[in-house]
Amino acid sequence: MGFKKTLGIVLLAVPAALAGSLHETVASQPGFEHFYNLDYDEALASFSAQAAQTPVSADVYNHIAQTILYKQMYRSGLLSSDFIGGTKFMRTPKMPFSAEDDKEFHDALNRAISLSQERIAVNPNDTVALYSLGVSYGLRANYTFAVKKAWVEALHDATAARKAHLRVTTLDPEFIDAKLTQGVNDYVVGSLPLQWKMMGFLGGFRGNKLRGIRTLKEVGEQGRLNRVDAMVLLAALYLREQRPEDAIPVLTELTQAFPKNPLLRNELDKALAAR
Repeated sequence: MGFKKTLGIVLLAVPAALAGSLHETVASQPGFEHFYNLDYDEALASFSAQAAQTPVSADVYNHIAQTILYKQMYRSGLLSSDFIGGTKFMRTPKMPFSAEDDKEFHDALNRAISLSQERIAVNPNDTVALYSLGVSYGLRANYTFAVKKAWVEALHDATAARKAHLRVTTLDPEFIDAKLTQGVNDYVVGSLPLQWKMMGFLGGFRGNKLRGIRTLKEVGEQGRLNRVDAMVLLAALYLREQRPEDAIPVLTELTQAFPKNPLLRNELDKALAAR
């Protein structure tokens, strides 16, 4: 569906305000108009140009890493709602990833982590840096599971992303975009069998599917940079929960905003057929 986050999964942020149109939402993020229309090569070119202009921005390196990863997920057919929050994604074979893409992905991700950690070392309460670090952990969780099929290692990173973003919203409750990771984690962990929820690395976190959906709805309505991602994930979860009537208006808005994205149209057709 052209989204940036699934398993542990997140992306950039500013303090939230009531959102305008989806085009206004992505206008502040050069490259994402291409990203959401699945023009990954053009998105990568845009983000790489940004990195050359602002080499100390952790966010732009996260954007580069996510674009490389999701381009391959799209090629591998892993961006359908069928793979979100369910067992089908767990049963898929390891996703192929070229050595060149692997190096470019990790170079960008490691650069983002390093830049975030440098800022946090100066100010442990730097919400922007904490958020960017959580984004990096979420992207690494996606990579680790999709490419390496290392479920426990991926959940470690997903948990680290959730904790970093919980710290952000504790420091700044108006940082609505940081709630995306919390909502996704709530849903995913809430869907796990009990024995997985009892694993020590989850730190007692049990998750809650309904709370996760409510959180994604909040980010989809009030978020800024994560608004589109929240809406895409929300529609996918509505379909998984057999709530097509709730998915239809969300997907209708998304398909109108990003008409070149065939996955969104397919999901809308799926929702309309399931009414």
